[in-house]
Amino acid sequence: MNGNCHFIFGAALGTAFAMNVDKIETTFPHLTNSPETATLFVLGGLIGGIFPDIDNPASYIGKLTVPVSSVIGTFGELAGKTGPNHRGILHEPLVYIAGLILSYMFCPSLVGLFLGCISHLYLDMFTPAGIPVFFGAKHFRIAKFKSGSQQSVIFTWLNVFAAVLIGMMI
Repeated sequence: MNGNCHFIFGAALGTAFAMNVDKIETTFPHLTNSPETATLFVLGGLIGGIFPDIDNPASYIGKLTVPVSSVIGTFGELAGKTGPNHRGILHEPLVYIAGLILSYMFCPSLVGLFLGCISHLYLDMFTPAGIPVFFGAKHFRIAKFKSGSQQSVIFTWLNVFAAVLIGMMI
């Protein structure tokens, strides 16, 4: 998926969580029901939605963070991760699951960021390259929507509407 797809879906997922902070707080007491928490979910979804591609200097976020992206991209190239196969450690689901758990326990303001990153990986599971699992030992994909194709855009918008609809229904 392209940066726009990741950006909008991350925002939609963050918004769905923001609309339900009061309900989430009952199960996860470290998250307080406040406007600040809701805002952090939305902003975290926006930023997290594109963050995993920072290892690719040609990506949307890579172009915004050239020095950082170039350094990360250089390390990725040394590991053989270039072009469409750039998906290295920053596309590893275990990293973001651990980050989500640790952020909830020690820094709840980052929970939205990690949810946004997980939304990114979810969309990438529907691309030909898929996502690496178990630190690259295997790649996992569900479909083969080419990034930027009409299919990928339609799929993304269906997920956006589903996330917002589910967020409103809960």
